Amino acid sequence: MGCLAIDQREFMKDTSESGFSLIDVMIAMVILTVGILAILAGLAGAVLQSKGQASQLLAKQVATSTMESIMSLKETDPNRLGWITIGNVGTNPDVNNIPRGLFVTGVQPVRVDAGPDEVLGTADDTGAVIPDLTREIVIGDECDPDRPSYNCPTPGGEDVRLRSVRVTVEYSVWQTRRREVLTTILSDYAIAEE
Repeated sequence: MGCLAIDQREFMKDTSESGFSLIDVMIAMVILTVGILAILAGLAGAVLQSKGQASQLLAKQVATSTMESIMSLKETDPNRLGWITIGNVGTNPDVNNIPRGLFVTGVQPVRVDAGPDEVLGTADDTGAVIPDLTREIVIGDECDPDRPSYNCPTPGGEDVRLRSVRVTVEYSVWQTRRREVLTTILSDYAIAEE
């Protein structure tokens, strides 16, 4: 029996076992888990960026449409709308001292349709509210030093011929508020016909 035991021990010494230890397997699992989590984080970021780009495009489109609507007013029938209506509500008094400014003040929800006056950003806009979008229109009189009006450092008697317009559209991407801003100066100068 003693001989048999010695032979088994010698046999066990000669055979070598190959394979992974438990530590090797655990380290490989940790590395694999980190890799999978990195891929999932990248996918989540791509989805967030895609949603953000779609919202940004919609906000830019709303801001551009609003600015075009404002700019087109000065070319419309002056008896109906015209230059005097390019202002916020409560501004631009006419000869009877009645305010003619057409655009609502403050941050407002964005509606789908322009309403009966066919001008975006006014009190009569209709249709459904576009979710997660708000719009603010700020219009102010600007001084033209060549034709001074009441708002110039040295006031004059000319009518206001320049107005600054700022359209701000805010939108949400997940929990973050972002904004698109368009700014311009409008003039009421006509090209003289010869």
